[in-house]
Amino acid sequence: MNIDPNQPTRVPAENLLTQAQLSLNQLFWGRAANAEFAMLLVQHFAQNEYAEDSRYTMPAANFDGIWNTAYAGGLNDLEVAKTIVENNEAISDVVRANQIAVLEIMQVWAFHNLTDMFGDIPYSEALTDEPYPSYDPQSEIYPDLIRRLTEASAQIDPTAGSFSSGDNIYRGDMEQWRLLANSLKLRIAMRMSDVNSSAASTAVAQAVADGVIMTHAQAATYEFDPQAALANPLYIDQVINRRDDFSVSETLLGYMQDENDPRVSAYANPNVSGNYVGMPYGLTDAEAFARKGNTSRPNDALRQQQSEAIIMGPVEVYFLLAEAAEKGYISGDAAEYYTDALELSMDYWGVSDAEATAYIAAHPYSSANWREVIGTQKWVALYMQGLQAWAEWRRLDAPDLAFPAAADPSVSAIPVRAPYPAGEEGTNTENLAAVGVNGLATKMWWDVD
Repeated sequence: MNIDPNQPTRVPAENLLTQAQLSLNQLFWGRAANAEFAMLLVQHFAQNEYAEDSRYTMPAANFDGIWNTAYAGGLNDLEVAKTIVENNEAISDVVRANQIAVLEIMQVWAFHNLTDMFGDIPYSEALTDEPYPSYDPQSEIYPDLIRRLTEASAQIDPTAGSFSSGDNIYRGDMEQWRLLANSLKLRIAMRMSDVNSSAASTAVAQAVADGVIMTHAQAATYEFDPQAALANPLYIDQVINRRDDFSVSETLLGYMQDENDPRVSAYANPNVSGNYVGMPYGLTDAEAFARKGNTSRPNDALRQQQSEAIIMGPVEVYFLLAEAAEKGYISGDAAEYYTDALELSMDYWGVSDAEATAYIAAHPYSSANWREVIGTQKWVALYMQGLQAWAEWRRLDAPDLAFPAAADPSVSAIPVRAPYPAGEEGTNTENLAAVGVNGLATKMWWDVD
């Protein structure tokens, strides 16, 4: 029998977990889903030369790579890994339960990102032998994601082992994975709180009672590798592929400068004259190129080989807790949670205590205007986390972002969903047609205000 050692017939579950964590973080932190999509829609970045995406010209074919990388790549790797773990007789039941929990939490995170991009997606029939999976309504996906996180958190035994290798997020620390499961549950529950407050309240109270991410040390982050193929995707884009397509937008940078925000120098590089100058958003290609040489790029520290991707951290958690307290879902003072969120954000970006104190004092919490206050400060704080910033901007309707005058004439408002990929239109036509919507203007199930 001829066996090629470079083409193994059985891949260890650890290897599949490693690959899934890499591919999904490169996807959701990279160019296609983040820098050239979500960060543009939320106006953190502005294109500085080929600016059609800033003007919302978004062909369906642009989204094939995102869809295929998520489904055929990371999600499928995690599903195969689950099968291997379930049939692994060499591990104990408690280790098996912990490993399955890790794989489940990763899948929920990926599915949640996808449904908040596209709305209804293949879910219950995805990752099965069904070649043309049906689309599940987002209203049914959300409760099931919460169920899966609840079960994953409950089955974790922090005193037992898990993956001895392959986990490049928490290195097998199951207490950390439990906190992430509960924190993602908090995120998902709060996102649906305007459309199903009762279910959201119950899930939020459970998540907080079971423990959520409270410190930077507990954050779920992914540190990329110095090797070129494994590096931060924005480093690959800028350094290896020699692309220089994004400036920090005037929308974000101008707001921060007007508010004396001390995070400006951490978010952006100075321009050639040593000043921080944002790129006006949504210009024509010629207008953008004319300003390219004078505008600030994202800070170099964010685009190094090993610059981390944030899956979920305490800044977002505390903003969610502030809103949950305001809505009466949990006890505690909303203003204190809000202040904690800002303090943690300032600390993450290396701001001095004195500067942080001054900024927070100038931006106090307001119960009467909580949606605008939390929405605006979260919009600033979620810089680089484009998918979450875009989702929370859609949900909280703050800040008020301007629709560009040069926008694609077929688009009448800032897009609130991604178009389905061209590949789905061509191969899964009947199931896609049953969804009934496929455009940029139809709101998510949870976006009711």
